[in-house]
Amino acid sequence: MLIINILIVTYYLLLSLSAFFVVYVNTLVYICTIIKYHIMKSIERIETKQNYETIKADALERFNDIKYSYECLAILIGLDSGLRVSDLLRLKVSDITYNEDANRYECKSYIKKTNVSEHTTIISRDTYKAFKTLCLDSGYIFTNPKTNSLFTRIWLSKRTNLRYGFSFHTLRKISAKRILEVGTLADAKRHLAHKRISSTDAYLKVSEKNSLDRVSSLYN
Repeated sequence: MLIINILIVTYYLLLSLSAFFVVYVNTLVYICTIIKYHIMKSIERIETKQNYETIKADALERFNDIKYSYECLAILIGLDSGLRVSDLLRLKVSDITYNEDANRYECKSYIKKTNVSEHTTIISRDTYKAFKTLCLDSGYIFTNPKTNSLFTRIWLSKRTNLRYGFSFHTLRKISAKRILEVGTLADAKRHLAHKRISSTDAYLKVSEKNSLDRVSSLYN
């Protein structure tokens, strides 16, 4: 009889623990959802405040201080090219050139994620001038002159996040949205080196209103 009572008590105890666990997990999921929502809203606010011109002006000003030159050049190239930080850090000096026939400055890169062997984007004159000022030798652009090794993604991410208040992901979005202002979704897709245009659509969150606003300008 004693054993049966112990089993019954154990059964109800396990039921209580299971119920508690379910409530605990649901509460944890709810809290994580709330945190994620506020993080995403914060990111949206940052992207709204930051724009191409203000970031570029700040990077060009700081570039003249040798302490910030490499990180500022990375910001300038990232802002123009929309490259992921991992692809950007693998750029070689020979990848950035002046195309005399087209009268433009070009950046050629290998896109690891989508396996694009030669992806070409356009960079501004100011970015090219900064590049030519800093990169006098051949080899990789983002080589630490003190250690002769490549700067790392962690190194660059820390500096952009802590010192400037944005991530390279933000730069990539700003760059693509700038392309979208003067071109089409297909142009933005090529700029980002996406495989599918649906990825670009989802990435940039192109709303129907924004699309109609751009189209309406054709009929004014």
